[in-house]
Amino acid sequence: MSKKIQETTPDADEAINYVKEFAYSYVAWIPGGRKYIDTAFKDLDTLRQNHKDDVDKIIRQTYMEFQDISKTGLSRESLNKAMEALSDLSKKIGALAADAAQDLMDNHPQLKESVGPRIEQLKSMGDQYGPEVKQEVDRTWDQVKEIMAGGISAANINKARKIVEEKVEQVKKLGDQAWQKGLEQAKPYLDKNPKVKELIENNADALKQGNAKELFEKVKSSIDSGNTGDLEGYVNQAVDKAKSKGSQLSSQWGFGGMDQYLKMIPNGGEILPKLQQLKEVAEKHKSEGEKLLNETMEELKKVLEKQSNKAQDIVEKAKKDAK
Repeated sequence: MSKKIQETTPDADEAINYVKEFAYSYVAWIPGGRKYIDTAFKDLDTLRQNHKDDVDKIIRQTYMEFQDISKTGLSRESLNKAMEALSDLSKKIGALAADAAQDLMDNHPQLKESVGPRIEQLKSMGDQYGPEVKQEVDRTWDQVKEIMAGGISAANINKARKIVEEKVEQVKKLGDQAWQKGLEQAKPYLDKNPKVKELIENNADALKQGNAKELFEKVKSSIDSGNTGDLEGYVNQAVDKAKSKGSQLSSQWGFGGMDQYLKMIPNGGEILPKLQQLKEVAEKHKSEGEKLLNETMEELKKVLEKQSNKAQDIVEKAKKDAK
């Protein structure tokens, strides 16, 4: 393999296989090393579908690096250089991933689980709340891409998650401000028609998830024309859409999969109904209810992770005692 990589100048497809096999030879003894290589090259395959020229360029550069490394033979120094080359490859993949982040999430379940749902929520809020908020969302998306450019590691995933969660809360506040501003501007019209005013107030939580500017323009035109039928239809549609989004929370947090695990622990079956209750509140009172559900799930995940680590310590201790 070493001789082959020194003497040949392959096309991109062959270079990918050569580099992958060469990388295997250097990380075979490292726990999780082969899996790391597999994931990195799976990302390359994903990116190559839409960024073939860029990926092929990265592969050629990496191939030349490994050509130089292979000339020194297998040693500690060459191992360090190989790991540096692989780290550099990961960073280049991350940088190129800026335009294909959603595709790469499918290759990284941890990234998709931690960041994916919030990213989708943020993008949706950007579409709903107008151009100013959308700019804020775009800036956040750029921050996530920059973090991913440093490599898709556990630390970077956690960093991206925190940034997105903070931005979701900020955007919610901006959305609330936009709602209040629109409500104040529409007040003279709403005061003229108590029925429309009541309709808006009773469905405020659902309507806040939509385009406030568009809503209050409809309020103005409906009251001016004396025909509120279209407005009622618009409100009902917004409510149905909000309920549909709320129902996705269960799959987003994996309630279906969690059910089987909760039933395996003592009194675990008592937890799921309480989570279902929280989900129902989130569906009916979208803003505050969803925040409460998200906070609960995050706390639950932290507790389970902490206890899982303790369990692992017990297992390791038992192994040592058995020796």
